[in-house]
Amino acid sequence: MELLRLAFGNDEPAAPVRRQARAALDEVPHPDAVDDVLVVISELVENVTRHTHGGGELRLAREDEVIVIEVHDGDATAPRLLPPDDRRIGGRGLLVVAGMARRWGVRPEETGKTVWAEIGC
Repeated sequence: MELLRLAFGNDEPAAPVRRQARAALDEVPHPDAVDDVLVVISELVENVTRHTHGGGELRLAREDEVIVIEVHDGDATAPRLLPPDDRRIGGRGLLVVAGMARRWGVRPEETGKTVWAEIGC
């Protein structure tokens, strides 16, 4: 069941997207799951705004006991999961996503790509 579909601009911060997602997740009975979903949304939306030239779209759905987060953007370049490096500022967003999600991945699309993650609820 789709909970939220929200377009966002390239120059927009993740906070307004998170606020709308939190409102859409009111029915989720596990607050820890909601917090995890919001962190993953922040990381994926920030990746779009920092590393692509256009905006994106967040899709949030609940399937059984899983919240599915999908962030689509128009850039076909797949993000890379970088190993931790104390000398590098940033570049840890996908490590956070990988650590919090049951599963995550990238799906090539005709109009760019979708990065998705699943959080148990």
